[in-house]
Amino acid sequence: MALSTRQNDAGANRGSAGFEGIVRELSSVASVTRSDDTSGLAEHRSEIAGIISKHYGQALRQCLSRWEVREIANEGKNRVWPGLNRQPVTLVSPPEFVRRWSAFGVDFKFASLPWKEGRSLLGFYVKKIDRVRTRPLIFVNTAHHPAVVGVALDHEMGHHLTSQLFAADKQAQPLSQTGFEEHLAEPAELAADMLVSLGIFPAPVARTLFSEASRVASRSRSSELADPAFTKLLEYIANRYGFRFNQLRGVNKRFQALAALVHYAKLRRALLDEYNT
Repeated sequence: MALSTRQNDAGANRGSAGFEGIVRELSSVASVTRSDDTSGLAEHRSEIAGIISKHYGQALRQCLSRWEVREIANEGKNRVWPGLNRQPVTLVSPPEFVRRWSAFGVDFKFASLPWKEGRSLLGFYVKKIDRVRTRPLIFVNTAHHPAVVGVALDHEMGHHLTSQLFAADKQAQPLSQTGFEEHLAEPAELAADMLVSLGIFPAPVARTLFSEASRVASRSRSSELADPAFTKLLEYIANRYGFRFNQLRGVNKRFQALAALVHYAKLRRALLDEYNT
């Protein structure tokens, strides 16, 4: 991703005591919002429930070995993010991202897709297209919050960095704000997500947010999103990346952003639990 550090905003998450508080708040908003703005909310709730109940440690072990995790992290560190897993990645603008990384043999394209037409598309990576493109392409939808755009850039760059390891084909690999649970069964998607998680939550931060006590308690998964731990997570995201749920327009976007945050946080915790990474 890329990141300009934002300063503390006192009370940034006041009114959202934790995960359950946000869900209740979003559900309350949805109940008084026009139906055309809340279509698909049942699916969003179902997706979040699926992510919460999923055993990420087991999925990680089945998808990526300890050696693969180490090689993926080294690839990201050696080629793009020298401080990966030591300090948070920096959120920069799309043009700055291009300036820094276009020499890595990949082209970039950006467009702001209206919500209804673009739906939840964040971006995609395609290695090449016969008779159309001979160089890899990263596309990112800039209609989203800058922090979400940063996640998309890092995820798609992750695909580019690991394309040889996972023999990426010619088909575009779309990233959307839904379907994260499916990533847990797809090594290439999980590898790209892993780089995002290591970037947002480097080891020193992860060990603070996901303390040993909370990690042991979370093995039941029912307490993984206990309010104190989740509140710390929200404060970190707000202070470091300037990302706050109440800044997103539309309850759909908020539910989808919540699913993404839970996914990347649970993946980061699993990397600590399973591979001490």
